[in-house]
Amino acid sequence: MSSFIGASEAARLLGVTTATLYAYVSRGRISRRTGPDGRASLFALDEVEALAARSTRAPLGPRSTIDVRVSSSITVLRDDGLSIRGHELSDVVRSHSFEAIANLLWSGELGSGMWPTGRRSPALPPVTVPPGLQPVTKLAVAAQMLGDQFPDDDASMAARRLLSAAPDVLGARRRTGSIARRLTSVWRRSPSPELVAAVDTALGLLADHELATSTLAVRVAASVRATPMAAFAAGLAVVSGPLHGMASIEAHQFLENCARCGVADTVAGYRADRRRLPGFGHKVYRGPDPRFDVLLDSVRALSETAQSDRALIDEVLAEVGRVIPKHPNIDLALGALTYSAGLDHRVPLFAVARIAGWAAHYVEELDAPPVRYRGIIA
Repeated sequence: MSSFIGASEAARLLGVTTATLYAYVSRGRISRRTGPDGRASLFALDEVEALAARSTRAPLGPRSTIDVRVSSSITVLRDDGLSIRGHELSDVVRSHSFEAIANLLWSGELGSGMWPTGRRSPALPPVTVPPGLQPVTKLAVAAQMLGDQFPDDDASMAARRLLSAAPDVLGARRRTGSIARRLTSVWRRSPSPELVAAVDTALGLLADHELATSTLAVRVAASVRATPMAAFAAGLAVVSGPLHGMASIEAHQFLENCARCGVADTVAGYRADRRRLPGFGHKVYRGPDPRFDVLLDSVRALSETAQSDRALIDEVLAEVGRVIPKHPNIDLALGALTYSAGLDHRVPLFAVARIAGWAAHYVEELDAPPVRYRGIIA
């Protein structure tokens, strides 16, 4: 019988990240089994060693133009959850605000809650962006403008300044209160406490997710010592892609289609057209996305969520679970939030939230050699 090892050890022996390890599983390069606890992933040691040996003996092809290994100690992803600075995220978001989680990312300590807002806050200068822009574009323009005004800000101050300005940039009716309260006032004149709580939960859950694509863009900018605000603008440019930060828009529209045409017919139509079912499956988590249930609980608690919407979400989960072996992810929960609350599907909660994590990664990148992502010229 082969000995079995965990995902972290298998990834170490192969010299890859856990995300790459799971990509090997999905491509059939290595097999995976579930541990006795029903959650952890186990890998046969002899199979891991054989794959490592094959990789070592593989014939050399064209020389790689970029050879960079990036690691981060900020957020740790596991099969059954994720932690930020050693704190289990699912526990933290239930008892702490987004502002407190941002402080945890920047300082390693959970903050006390809201930051000063209004005239008491030095982080809240007036920012006016051109009208008619998409929400994420507004944030990117604001980042560049604030970067020009405050070129000496460190990463955490820059993030706090941009996060404090974001609700106003997006059209908030309130200038005081938490980020979640002010953001929600963009779309609701008098939002319910449950909706504000759900938005705050979404922001906390989305604040960081290790080395996501937009985070890598921020780190590339940091590696050439761009200012934090310029780096955030780079991250926002990547977030605008439909396969990353805009994925919840597709999930929202999928739920609309299900409500209009029926769940079974909509799912069958997507599959007949060979279209990906939005909000299902994840490149890192082979099992459930640990953020999904936490946010969906907040959606179910909304006073805005009609019984018919709750039934629709349950029917979607049941029907998709019947036809494909993929679990729902955070994008479906975020789409369910915007759909159930009747919010614009372009609400940029993902983009706003991720600014907090980008600041932490910016600082961590400064400890790495500069310009390390530069291509190798033969």
